[in-house]
Amino acid sequence: MFKYKPSILCGIIGIFVLLFSCNRDVPKTNHSKKVDFPTRSLINANIIFKDSGRVSINLRSPLIEEYTLVDSPYTIFRKGLNLDFYQKGSQKPGFFKADWARLSDATGIYEGKGNVVIVNEKGDSLKSEQLFWNKVKKTVYTSKEVYLISSKGDSLTAKNGLQSTDDLENYTLFNNQGYMYVDDNQKF
Repeated sequence: MFKYKPSILCGIIGIFVLLFSCNRDVPKTNHSKKVDFPTRSLINANIIFKDSGRVSINLRSPLIEEYTLVDSPYTIFRKGLNLDFYQKGSQKPGFFKADWARLSDATGIYEGKGNVVIVNEKGDSLKSEQLFWNKVKKTVYTSKEVYLISSKGDSLTAKNGLQSTDDLENYTLFNNQGYMYVDDNQKF
């Protein structure tokens, strides 16, 4: 007959209790909500883009967040954006401003929201609450209400948006009305 020592018996029972008394349920996680985190954040940024030694864009923003590790990379300007863009042969820059903006890196389309303003080199301006700028095709468009104000003071309102070249030279307004200032001596 073999005798067990109480310490060995207590040790074996203790191991069984530890192994079989643990709760092996894996905590549930919520996989339905996907959260993207910025790859890089820039605070009080002033970025200058050059093309062939000449400044083409001067971008300023209090906060820039770049998301590059996603399927369609993009950049968010949560606290607004001020952008000067220079056309070849022009000394005075155009201007783009928005309270919030997003740039799709794949398509090159800027989306601006909240107090969006574009001013071209001639001083003509466009104002809206939302505007899209395709920097590759050099066009701007929106379906929101738009105000066009020329450097001479003429004003047009498009209730259902517009499509235009980014220099505001050629545009199509939807559901528009406006005012045009003329000289007293001008004939029609």
